[in-house]
Amino acid sequence: MKTGFEIGNVRVQVLGPFLVRIEQKGPVGFEDRETFTICDRRAESTSSEKMEEQNATVVVAPVGRIVVPKSCPGLEGIRVESPQGQLLCELSRAMLSHADLPAPSALPAVWTLADAPRLVPPAWGALPPPEGDEHPRSGWDVENSAPDVYVFFPAASGYARFRADFLRLTGAIPRVPLYALGLWYSRYHPYGEEEAMAVIERFRAAGIPLDVFVVDTDWRVGASCGYAIDEALFPHMARFVGRAHERGVRIMLNDHPEPQGAHALDPAELRFRRDGLTSLLASGVDLWWFDRNWHTHLQPPAPGLRKEVWGMRLYHDISRGFAPERRPLILSNVDGIDNGWRSGASHPVSHRYPIWWTGDTRAGWRWLRMGVVNGVESGVRGLLPYVHEDLGGHHGQPEEDLYVRFMQFGACSPVARIHCSKGVHRYPWEYGARAEQIVGEAFRWRYRLLPTLYAASIEANRSGTPLLRRADLEWPDHPEAADNTQFLLGDDLLVAPILDAASEDGMATRTVWIPPGDWQAANSGRRFRGPARIGVACSLAEYPVFIRGGGLVWSIPQRETTGEARWPELAVDAFVPLRDGEQVRTLYEDDGWSMAYERGETAATEFRLERNGSRVELRITPLPAPAGIRPAQRRITVRLHLPPDVSVGSVWLNDRELSADGFAQASASTTRHSAFFQADPGPAGSAMGDVLEWTGTIDPAQPLCLSKK
Repeated sequence: MKTGFEIGNVRVQVLGPFLVRIEQKGPVGFEDRETFTICDRRAESTSSEKMEEQNATVVVAPVGRIVVPKSCPGLEGIRVESPQGQLLCELSRAMLSHADLPAPSALPAVWTLADAPRLVPPAWGALPPPEGDEHPRSGWDVENSAPDVYVFFPAASGYARFRADFLRLTGAIPRVPLYALGLWYSRYHPYGEEEAMAVIERFRAAGIPLDVFVVDTDWRVGASCGYAIDEALFPHMARFVGRAHERGVRIMLNDHPEPQGAHALDPAELRFRRDGLTSLLASGVDLWWFDRNWHTHLQPPAPGLRKEVWGMRLYHDISRGFAPERRPLILSNVDGIDNGWRSGASHPVSHRYPIWWTGDTRAGWRWLRMGVVNGVESGVRGLLPYVHEDLGGHHGQPEEDLYVRFMQFGACSPVARIHCSKGVHRYPWEYGARAEQIVGEAFRWRYRLLPTLYAASIEANRSGTPLLRRADLEWPDHPEAADNTQFLLGDDLLVAPILDAASEDGMATRTVWIPPGDWQAANSGRRFRGPARIGVACSLAEYPVFIRGGGLVWSIPQRETTGEARWPELAVDAFVPLRDGEQVRTLYEDDGWSMAYERGETAATEFRLERNGSRVELRITPLPAPAGIRPAQRRITVRLHLPPDVSVGSVWLNDRELSADGFAQASASTTRHSAFFQADPGPAGSAMGDVLEWTGTIDPAQPLCLSKK
């Protein structure tokens, strides 16, 4: 993108109606190449012009004026004004630091993103240079760094457009493999092959699903650094990995990367890292944990670029280079959260390298609360939709109450990863039969909801919307919506984690903000009209989850591993609203692991729920997709959860009226939604309607309409 207005040592580029780049000339000129931070500067067609004033040159764009004083040698002192000439901000060196993204409920007139430090990567990325090429910095150009600022106008554009512009510049959040949404088990413990396999088999015997088993640092000689396998623990790593794969479990290894070479971009450093990591990937290991929480760590390649985000890029590029057909996945520490505590803003491209954990936390109610807040807030402040906790806390041994609440939150988290330090444990069966049953059912529920979770994950890839959605993303005009202790899980499930110990009667309480509209408690079926604050009380087996009126929740039969993101058996629970209206949701299917989705090898099916008086209609419309993505046929169950003012009446499938034995009818108080929360009939006088259910085998490439007239 070479267009723009050059004004001495400054270039102003209008990249869109709400986005302007202001760049100071570098040592070798203005910069048009892709950088570490900026992926795409292609400009939208937008009117702009340059005009001269007495003491300044002004670039006039639809959203404002960029005023460059004639005495200004660089960026400092350049003014950004409204179209009417009101000062919005003046550029300064402070703007070269990274800042949190603004909240949708507090959009500023101007927000700036600095490309600092500015590094230009080679075509091969963070890999060693090709054999025979001499690149002292492995092809990275660090010689043309200069102040380079992108000016956004969030208040004028609105939050959705602001976020879209940001992601266009910095890159999309990748689509993670489906197994990332399964259960992970991790422990800082010197597992050997047989002990590790015994733990995997114990999960299977308990009926608790499991997708990823993590072998922490002890797998290696010396238990700290390097890539030599401790054969006393793992005499044949490939055999161990193969045995785990036979049980449907993937293996992740921890890496404490000690620096090599003279500097971060030294070919010797990159070659050592690439060769070491891929030597284990070649034995079948599935993914890496980049653990910077140690006495040794990577060197960053330039001042101002922290080791966390550099390691993310490095491990991503190595994983992608080794298996370009797979979706790369690494676990790394959140840039800007240290052992649970916020320390600053994340680098603006951290979102390109999921997934992230918050460091070594502790088993305590305070830490559980911090984990919820970090997970919810990170989806807004840094567009990091996969921030998660060491479930149970890294240090300490939680009591049953705290352990169960950690795990219930984990079942609703973007990544459900159990972890702890040496000398303690987090096995569900070690907490007694009651805890094992509750925790097991929590994670079984998570696996039944895989289609719903996967749809939320794909929305993060499409638009940057996090899986844990703070309510001000949808209701920015309500101050209560910015509460970081509750969230929407996907589109239609409102989750309010229990954050305090139970009282003597065994009940835990909290306050929940119910957003506008009508919401139904998953455990009782009781309906609430928002906006409102309510108090809830839960036994240990219950958890506060509410379903939106008009919401659609997909579920599948129980799986012990995530499998493919295809749904040959599917249930859709459609919660008919109290008032007339329409809701549209999209179900996604693909292979769940490859990059083929970037070539369009994915299938989407639109579900449209509409109420018009006593008429209720659910239309299922498959959108065009390549052959072979959807299953050849689908066994589907549709449940219409009717409000109390709507009777069942006649039921139609497409244009055919069903006889009474063609569908089922039950009371909501006796119908369990696919939830792990105990069902009860609700308090006296709760208003609950009937549930209409139809099951059949369909061609998923053909539309279907179930209606109640």
